[in-house]
This record gives sequence, structure tokens and C-alpha cells, in this order.
Amino acid sequence: MTAENEMIRKSYYKTLIDTYDNRHPISILGERYMEEMKKQRPDLSAIRYAQGEVYFFNKDYEAAIYKWGTPLDDELIPWAQKNIADAHLEMGLLEDAEKFYKDVQTDSVVLQAEILLQLFSLYIQQDRFENAVHAIKNAIELDPDYPDVTEIAKAFFENSKDWGNAVELAVNEAVRTKSLPWFEVLEGYVDQGHTTNYEPSYFRGVLVDLFHMDKYRFESLTEVMWNSYKSSDFYIQWLEEINDLIWNHNADESYMWKKLPNLFKQSYFELISGRYLIRDIAPLIQNHLTNWLTISSVSDILISATAILAWDDIFESDLDPTLVKEAAYHFENCSPYQNGRQDGIELFESMKTWAEKEDLLNDLTEFIQPMVEEYSIEVASPSKIRGLIKASIEFLKEKRVEVEHGIMEKITWNEELLAKLNDIHAQMEGMESEEVHVIKDSFRHMTNNFTQNLMTKLPELLRKSADIVHEDSDFKKIHIDLNNEMNKQVISYMENTGLQGFRDASQTWIEDCLREFKDRQMNMDEMSESFNQQYGEEKITLEADFKILNDWQRDLERISRELVHMEKTNFMLRNNPSQLLLKGAGKLFGSMTKNKEMLHIKYKNYIENEDYSQLIQDLLHPFLQQLESFERSIEWDVNNSFSNIYDGIGHVSDEVQKDMENHKNALATMHEKPEIYRDPLTLFEVKLRQHELMNA
Repeated sequence: MTAENEMIRKSYYKTLIDTYDNRHPISILGERYMEEMKKQRPDLSAIRYAQGEVYFFNKDYEAAIYKWGTPLDDELIPWAQKNIADAHLEMGLLEDAEKFYKDVQTDSVVLQAEILLQLFSLYIQQDRFENAVHAIKNAIELDPDYPDVTEIAKAFFENSKDWGNAVELAVNEAVRTKSLPWFEVLEGYVDQGHTTNYEPSYFRGVLVDLFHMDKYRFESLTEVMWNSYKSSDFYIQWLEEINDLIWNHNADESYMWKKLPNLFKQSYFELISGRYLIRDIAPLIQNHLTNWLTISSVSDILISATAILAWDDIFESDLDPTLVKEAAYHFENCSPYQNGRQDGIELFESMKTWAEKEDLLNDLTEFIQPMVEEYSIEVASPSKIRGLIKASIEFLKEKRVEVEHGIMEKITWNEELLAKLNDIHAQMEGMESEEVHVIKDSFRHMTNNFTQNLMTKLPELLRKSADIVHEDSDFKKIHIDLNNEMNKQVISYMENTGLQGFRDASQTWIEDCLREFKDRQMNMDEMSESFNQQYGEEKITLEADFKILNDWQRDLERISRELVHMEKTNFMLRNNPSQLLLKGAGKLFGSMTKNKEMLHIKYKNYIENEDYSQLIQDLLHPFLQQLESFERSIEWDVNNSFSNIYDGIGHVSDEVQKDMENHKNALATMHEKPEIYRDPLTLFEVKLRQHELMNA
């Protein structure tokens, strides 16, 4: 190893020079090189290798690489190849360095380890975490005793927060080296919470070794593991593991256990707290109680002994008779227990907590109230407190049937509520459909009446325009005057009578809708009140959205403006045959006095007998289009006003449905797994029996 150390430190050159020669090593080696060359068969391998080392230390890496690349003896070649990789690493040529390291072929474990460590360093520089992990783990596997390799790995894993590999390293090294510091490292990882995802069996070898090496350190590591598994899914597995370990490796009775007795005690009472079913804990109770009794000190052996006797009383034949006999012996020779009253009160309070979780606290409180008042529990004797607990257990056992009936009643009640909600929903849909029908019909009736009135009034106005035609009129342009007059009459009517008429009709329609909404609201109030009374609280509010009326009023006001912004119409400027004939006659005969009477009569007859319906319809077309669009939107608006009502009903339906499903699941569980309710009460009996024994 000495020669290999020189290779590792690149100090091989020192073996070729006189330590008392103060000249530079390059000068000395150069001189030796020249002397060797004078020989008939010179051997330059060692000198070249040594020169490469000196060049390397003087950062002349290219010269070093050249020297190490020249012909060398076989034993120096692998080291030279590794050194060439080192030189590339120093120059920052990391990819080249990696290639040279991997090309080295050697049987030397030391050289292989050095290469792996160099690769590890290289990968860290490249942030290639997985490769670095692989390299350092390979180095440990190759030679875990190689100087500092495990410490390097430990520091790397911790700095990288790679707790999986850190834990694996600590476990492997603890088992391999049997060195207490590694057990302490593992204990630290456990205490920091880095091992909760490991199955307890993973640590079996570590615990067994430490058990035989150092009982104190074993207790310390066991305690942190116990606490780390306490709130995990592996807790039962952990208890099985630690109990099997102590059972199979015979706890040393000469050693005074300091931490384990309390851990066993706490775990036992957790196991029988009602958190676990009896069938889940029964397989480990025998070992747990046996180990607990074995490691208990004289001062606290009464608790473990009475736990065994109480379990045996409730579950006959479950425990080994030898264990029961030993527990009875310790029980008979124990000092009296001093905390009976306080323990009894704590047991009673734990029962009340369980009853509250099962929604039975009020029933239990009502049942025990007379006894509590009679005993005055604050000062009651331990025996009276035990009597109170026993009566409570019996009451809660009988209460299960009532609980089942109560759940069935709640399911029925929820079904009735759900049916009622579905009925309300259906009524709302019917009410919505009816409201859409009524409101649309009333709107259509209002607009038809208004439109028909315009279709009647406007032609009358147009016919009255004939009054401006006289025998002395200028018939050459009378058609223009008539057209202007007709538009003037129509616009005047629309701006005054027509606009106000539409506003009055719209307002009347809005008021009719409001009455319709109020009638609907009255019906909905009655429905919601009836339902809420049945439910027992304000659960639904069927409230109409009246702001839709404001929207409608605004929209109708906007539509009404079409009545005062109408385009001028060509009443008398069209090119139909009648008008062309009149206008032609006016131009031809308008200046002849004897023909004016004839033109006067013809114009009046035309104006008074013309059918203006199509013209009026064209005039009103933009207005009527908006009314039609408004009518089409009524259904969507009414539907939207009901949406919050449906949302409210749906939300309550979901709540009722969920509540009903929960009760159905609870009932199914009670039928399929009666032990969920029964086991906690049975375990309360175990606790009560132990309490009676301890205070006998």
C-alpha cells in the first residue's frame, strides 16, 4: 500500500532522487535521464513517470501528459492513464477526463477506488447528481474500508438531502462495522423524520446488532423509531417487529430497562383505545404483554401484570397460561396502587369522548346524571367511579339498537326531504313554463293592439292630407307638398300620440308582469316556508329575481325611440302607375284653369282611397323588428331569473343526498362490521377490569 500511496499522492518521483540534493527535481531527473541514456539498454520508464508527476505539480499539464503517454512499464501504465485523466480534470476538460478515467484497465482495488472518487468529484462539478451517487456507491461497494470513502458519501448525501441513500449507508455501515457512531448517525436520521417511509423490517439487522452490543443505545434508537412510527401506517408492523425481536433475543433480566417499559405501556393503551379493531391487535397482544412484563421494573410491574390478568378475564384462553400465572404471582406480591380514583376519572372521560364521537354523549349524560349527582363524582370513591363506568358500558351496549333505528329514521327523513325538493323543483319548472307563456302572450297582445292602432290611425292621417289640395294648387309640384305634409303628420303623431301611447302600453305591461311575479313569489314563499318547517331550519329561499323588470323597462324605452327617429317615407314620390299618371297630368294640365278642377278631384280621390297599409308596415318595420327580438328574449330572461332558485334547490339536494349516503354507509358498516361499535366497548371492559384489579 506504501507504493500505491505514493502513486495516489503523485510522490513516486521522490523515490528516484536524493533527498539531500537541493536542486529542482526536474534538474535531477533530467540528469538521471541523460545518464540512463548512456547505457546500452536504458530503462527510462520510471524516470518518465516521475517527470510527469513533477510537471503536473508545476501545472505543466501538457508536458506531464506527454511523459505519461510515452512507453512505460506495465505496472505504471494504469496509474499513468489515471494521471492523464487527472491532468485533463485540472485543465477543466471534464468530458475528456471522464473518458480517460473510464478507459483505465486495472486489477488494483486502490486504483479502482481512486478512479471512482475522481469520477465522483467530476460528476459533482458537472451537476450530474445520479452519476455522482452511482460513483460513490460503487466505491463503497468496492472497498468500504477505503480511507474516508464512507465519510465522503455521508457528507454528500446529507448536503444533497438524499436521505434515502443516507439512511441506506448508515444502516449498512452500522451492521458492517458494528461501530456505535454509525448507529448514532442512523438515530439522528430517524429523529429527523427521514425513515417513516421504510417498513420496520428494514431495520431488523441494525436493532438486533445493537441489542447485543449496547442495551442503552438500543433503547435510545428504539425510542426514536417507536415515536416516528407512532402516527404512521406502519405502527402495527413496528410493534410486531420490536416484539418479535425482544421475544426471540431474550431480554437481559439483569439490565434495568429505562425507556422500553413506558413505551410498551403507552403502546398497550393505544392498542386498546378503540382506534384499532380487536382482530387487528389480538395477534401481537401475547408477545407485547409478555415482553412488557419481562422488562418491567418492580415499581411498575403492577400495571403490566394487571393488564395481562384483565385481558385474560375478558378474552379467556387467548394468552399463554404460563404468562397468566406469572402475572398473577407479581400481582399478589405488588404494593397497593395509589392513583385509582384519578385513573378511574380519566377512563370515564375517555368513554365520554368516544360517546361524543358516536353522537351518543347527550344520551349517556342523561342516563348517568342521577348517578353523578348521587355520587358527587368530584369526591366519589374509586369503587363508585368503577360502578359508574360499568353502568355506562352496559348502557352504550344497549344503545346500539337505538342508534341503528335512529340512522334508519334519518335515512327515511332524508328520502322524504329529497322527494319534497324534487317536487319543488318540478313545481318551479311548471311555474316557469306558465310564466313564460303568460308574459309572452300578454306582450304579444300589447304590441299587436299598439301596432293595429297605428295601422288604423296613420292611414287616417294620410287621407286627411287631401285637405291641402285645392283647385288653385300648383299641380306641377303638389305631389312634393303632399309628401312633405304626409311625413309631417306621421312624425308629429309618432312624437306625441304614438310615443306616449307605446310608453303607456309598455308601463301597463310591466305592471302586469310585476303582479305576475308577486303572485309567483307568494306561492314560492309558501313552498319554502313549508319545506323549512319540515327541515327544521331555514334551508331554502325561493326568491324571485325582480331586477329583470328594470331591464325590460330599460329595453322598451330604448325601443320606443324608434318611433321618433323614423326615416322619411315616399308616400307621393313613388313610381307606381297611379302616381305617375297624376304627376304627368299635373305637369301637362296644371297650368290650365279649366283642368284644375279635374286634377283637384283626382288627387283627392287618390289620397282618400289609397291603401297605405304596406307603406305603414315598411315605415314601422325597424320598430316591429325590435319588438320581435324583445319577445324572443322573454323566455331566456324568465329562465335566467329562475336559475338562482334552481341552484339553491340543487345545493340543498346535494347536501341532503350526501347526508343520506353517509347514513346509509354508516348503517351498512354497522351491519357488515358490528365490531367497529362493539370492540371499543369490549376494550373499555378490559380497561375497567384492569382498573378494578389495580384498586382491589
